[in-house]
Amino acid sequence: MRLALPVYHPTRPGAVLIRAGLPLERKAVARLQELSVPEVWIECPKLKDLARTASPGVQAARAHITHLIAGAFDSATKRVDPELDYKVFRNAIASMLSQLGENQWASLFVAELAATGKPAVRHATDVAFLSTLIGLRLDFYLLRERPKRLPAQAKDVTNLGVAAMLHDIGMTRLDEGSLHRWNTTHDESDERWQEHAKLGYRMVSGRIEPTAAAAVLHHHQRFDGSGFPARAGLDEALSGSDIHIYARIIAAADMYDRLVHGACDPNSDEYGPRTRPAVRALNMIQGEPFAGRIDPIVLWGLLNVCPAYPPGSIVRLSDGMRCAVAEWDPAHPCRPKVTPIGEVEVAELVRADPRGKVPIIDLAAKPELSVVEVDGEDVSEDNFELRSEDVSRVNALREMPESEAA
Repeated sequence: MRLALPVYHPTRPGAVLIRAGLPLERKAVARLQELSVPEVWIECPKLKDLARTASPGVQAARAHITHLIAGAFDSATKRVDPELDYKVFRNAIASMLSQLGENQWASLFVAELAATGKPAVRHATDVAFLSTLIGLRLDFYLLRERPKRLPAQAKDVTNLGVAAMLHDIGMTRLDEGSLHRWNTTHDESDERWQEHAKLGYRMVSGRIEPTAAAAVLHHHQRFDGSGFPARAGLDEALSGSDIHIYARIIAAADMYDRLVHGACDPNSDEYGPRTRPAVRALNMIQGEPFAGRIDPIVLWGLLNVCPAYPPGSIVRLSDGMRCAVAEWDPAHPCRPKVTPIGEVEVAELVRADPRGKVPIIDLAAKPELSVVEVDGEDVSEDNFELRSEDVSRVNALREMPESEAA
């Protein structure tokens, strides 16, 4: 087996452990397992089209962002005033945006491939990447929600990415007791833990663009008004469109990543396993107690950039066939295109195909089939469809003339 993409060192953000194209030997596999590397991508002729969903350029840009976040967090954890060079952080996001622009397929969210560093650093990188993707997808909504900006400025998501990189830096200023209590209970009503939003704002204010700093302060606001911190001089929090669109987007990305990965804060276990599959986390966000916390348009954006079954995932269908996810359609989030990989099934299907090729099964066109297992975990109760009312609302916004939106 040869690596299709490089493997990054799990504890040295930005450092390449094994280069792409090198053979993956048994000794190397054992070492990767010791280091808790979650997964690697290997070359596979049957699934060569998957390569377009994971760009080395995007992966390298993510690794650089992780490196910057790790430096800021390390300094802050040591109670040293972190060096926050706005231009450096902005350029890192701009570089990632450039890479995404060159390869539209690379915008699929396959975070595990570049998951390096401590949980808090990995979490910040994931939230920055996912927030940026959501912002790009919601350019039509940014126009409406930022009416005082020129259209090009309104749709620019660079500062959104910077805010997402630093959204939890205030965690580094919490005492060990508060962090331990949070990591144990995840009780969001803990007033001491809630202080991390204000602490983070004070750390970045005056060093990054004001809207980015405000997003750091308000990334725990909820669309239904149940978030924090409270308005100045009042007992109530912000709600609805009073929350800056950047903060609404970061809140969605933050919630998703916490549901998927669990421990992701300072002092949490360095190598915790993934808590739940993506499809389950996305399904949970749409139900109680999370329903209403996220702006419905932002939720649509999340569902449109974050695959319920990421390309490369190994799934089992309801008829027992074992497959690899080959393509993902945001319109049908839980009905991807898959390629059979079981030797017996593949042999039978190839014989039945006059061209002798391994077929692609489009589950959107096969209502009798569904995914019931992903990477060995039962997800038969987790599949969902997009809500028609949300799709209609998004379509209405997208059809709105740019001049009217602004």
